[in-house]
Amino acid sequence: TCDPEYYKWTQWIFTRLFKANKAYQASSRVNWDPVDRTVLANEQVMADGTSWRSGAKVEQRMMKQWFFKITDFAEDLLNDLDKLDQWPEQVKQMQRNWIGKSHGAHFSFKIQGNDQEIKVYTTRPETVFGVKFVALSPFHPVLSTLSLGPELNQKIQDMA
Repeated sequence: TCDPEYYKWTQWIFTRLFKANKAYQASSRVNWDPVDRTVLANEQVMADGTSWRSGAKVEQRMMKQWFFKITDFAEDLLNDLDKLDQWPEQVKQMQRNWIGKSHGAHFSFKIQGNDQEIKVYTTRPETVFGVKFVALSPFHPVLSTLSLGPELNQKIQDMA
């Protein structure tokens, strides 16, 4: 990735996506290797929580990064996979799963005793009337705004 013959094409693709308003920046949680000072993919974090590169304990950090609006062109990506006749079917299926196009609906649930809402997405909107609870990731930003008590707050911190 440090060879100009390689990165000139990634830069070319990125600038086209950026000019088409298909690239944007946002903060997201990443796996940070404090020794190599780099972001790791989930697959590069060993089962014991260490980096496959340096062996250091991986840290979770919020970091500003670039994202692509692939949902804007998911249909084209999926349709054009069939044109890649030299690719193994297994790889094309992995790409289909990664693109992850789905049909569904967005809902918001009010938080009791609060004016905030939790936004959710479901591929089964007909089941929304049977919802008994909403489970949140310990990383969900709304948790830091709720008064949950010191014991529960500590449990959430320990999980995050």
